[in-house]
Amino acid sequence: MLEQLVAQAQKLPNYDLDSWQPQFNGDIDLIITADGTWFHEGSAIVKTKIMQLFARLLQRQVNGDYWIITPTEAFRITVEDLPFVIVAADYVHQEGVDLWQFTTNTGDQIYLSQLDQLVVTYNSEQPQPRVCVRDGLWGRINRAVFYQLALACEVVETTHGNHAELTSGPHRYYIGPA
Repeated sequence: MLEQLVAQAQKLPNYDLDSWQPQFNGDIDLIITADGTWFHEGSAIVKTKIMQLFARLLQRQVNGDYWIITPTEAFRITVEDLPFVIVAADYVHQEGVDLWQFTTNTGDQIYLSQLDQLVVTYNSEQPQPRVCVRDGLWGRINRAVFYQLALACEVVETTHGNHAELTSGPHRYYIGPA
């Protein structure tokens, strides 16, 4: 099922949202819940292709608002946490480099290749891991994937105590205390 989701997502173009100048702006009853479910007017969007299209049209504004952008219209939507959920991770060999590849709940695949792309903060002692998917849009790493990453970490001794680091390509990412 994940392979089918990825195949569908790869067929969609990467739209140049910044070049579009929609005339109408307003709110729409579209909510992305913390678990990654998309709701329109109280009903879950069950058609994967519609969710994937909306995800490609999603943009985050400088003020933190999320918008679905088309060439003629723009609609503000509600995002409870982050717009994407990371549902799978694979350690792959890509162009001569070993990298972590993440898959979102909308089928997008992202290589962990930039220094500030993976961030783990802690809320009441609980990790809040996230990955930058694209253009200021982040995905929450689900618990199973985070455990997978934690198992792949190296323990590094520092003067402030031991901590876990994940390696992807030339970069090392702080995951948390070991």
